[in-house]
Amino acid sequence: MPKNLRTFLNDMRRAYPGEVVTISKVVDPSNYDVTAIVKHLGALKKFPVLIFDAPLNGHGQPNGIRLAIGTENTRKKVQVVLGVPKQMDRAEMAREVLRREAGRIAPILVNKSAAPVKEIIQKGDEVDLYQLPLMRHHEMDGGPYIDMSSVARDRNSEVYNVSYHRMEVKDRSHTGFLMTLQHMWRIFRGYEEAHEECPVATVIGHHPAYQMGACYGGPFEISEYEIIGGYLQEPLRLTPSETWGERLLVPADAEIVIEGALLPGKRMVEGPFGEVNGYLGLQGFQQSAHYEVRAITRRRDAMHMSIITPEGDKPWMDLAREGAYLRRCREAVPSVQAVCTSGRHALLNVFISMKKMSEGDPGRAAAAALTWDWCKNVFVFDEDIDVYNPTEILWALATRVQPHRQVSIIGEIMRASLIDPSLDNPRKTSAMIVDATRPLDRPFSPVSRCPDEAMARIKLEEFVPGEVLQHIPVDRTTYWA
Repeated sequence: MPKNLRTFLNDMRRAYPGEVVTISKVVDPSNYDVTAIVKHLGALKKFPVLIFDAPLNGHGQPNGIRLAIGTENTRKKVQVVLGVPKQMDRAEMAREVLRREAGRIAPILVNKSAAPVKEIIQKGDEVDLYQLPLMRHHEMDGGPYIDMSSVARDRNSEVYNVSYHRMEVKDRSHTGFLMTLQHMWRIFRGYEEAHEECPVATVIGHHPAYQMGACYGGPFEISEYEIIGGYLQEPLRLTPSETWGERLLVPADAEIVIEGALLPGKRMVEGPFGEVNGYLGLQGFQQSAHYEVRAITRRRDAMHMSIITPEGDKPWMDLAREGAYLRRCREAVPSVQAVCTSGRHALLNVFISMKKMSEGDPGRAAAAALTWDWCKNVFVFDEDIDVYNPTEILWALATRVQPHRQVSIIGEIMRASLIDPSLDNPRKTSAMIVDATRPLDRPFSPVSRCPDEAMARIKLEEFVPGEVLQHIPVDRTTYWA
């Protein structure tokens, strides 16, 4: 059976049966009900997959379309997604992502009759986005939003881009479509400059490996359906779209696919929206295209999906972005060990650990990071620092940095992120590099540690019985995990 959202849920139920929770009580996603439930659970450090059996749609009625939330927001889930051992740590998971991206798998084409997403087809006047259980995510959001990944094909090639764009629903068949200055914008502008509509589709509900692959950051010339095949470890099944036929192929095993066009020469005011950085993202216009929906296809018992941002500080779906930084930094300095970019504290910050071979290595790795994606501040550490642990990060910053010598400020010449609320200039930002590595050209105080011999000789279970140890509570107040 091809991988899809349902095969993942079955895998989760087998691996962690208590972490797939079905809620049968009626909820109103457009009135923040779902967000509140997720936030209450997050406050308890609980992050199950939630399946809402009776969400109200945009008309305030239940209609059998369910709602799924939280498929990629813990390490355990992503280990299930990727099918890797439970003991694989985060740095190795990022390296696994790079291996899968390097092992791209081409998609295959299947007939519409073999595509579950074609079980119900609505076109023209039948199109109604409000039939979906649309969510308002946060207070002051401009309206209900769809925030799953969308796909477009380059006008002059076979290259497909899959990426995430916030879409404020304006009426039954129109949304905004906010783009940053990256691949989707390049594709859209190619059509717009030719005075043509840009074919586009939004894919709602697929295997989380598909959704992780949609976060890929690499060369424009690589078709991201092949990247997603690498993540899935099998060919992605595609089928012709209703609106564009074989000009735009869409995933056959999705729950729901919205199809339409980004209209040339038109923009749409949309927003605000509670963004991934934990702040209210401002209204967009210049880079918010006018999305005209012309078809919606779905399974009969479809599950709508959404991503609440930020869900705790656990955006594991963003592991692909972390892998992209790791690849970029290793191209500059092969001895880079790990890169942390995920979590609210690491969205515009990049934390790098490396085995420093020369004094110039930290600067080269930092420069590579600054020329990729959203990065604003780069912190470089020795390989003994766990860059996923804020306590170790803060310790190294306090004890290995002389600010006048190891902090470099770059003026307002770097490309900015649209969601950075500290900006004065919406296009440019300043940047900072902090070299928190120990010097190679002079002695530096060694780290105090227990001898390896003692650690190997002393067996904890001989001193603290297992029945006592299991009742000692875990304290996560000093470790981001």
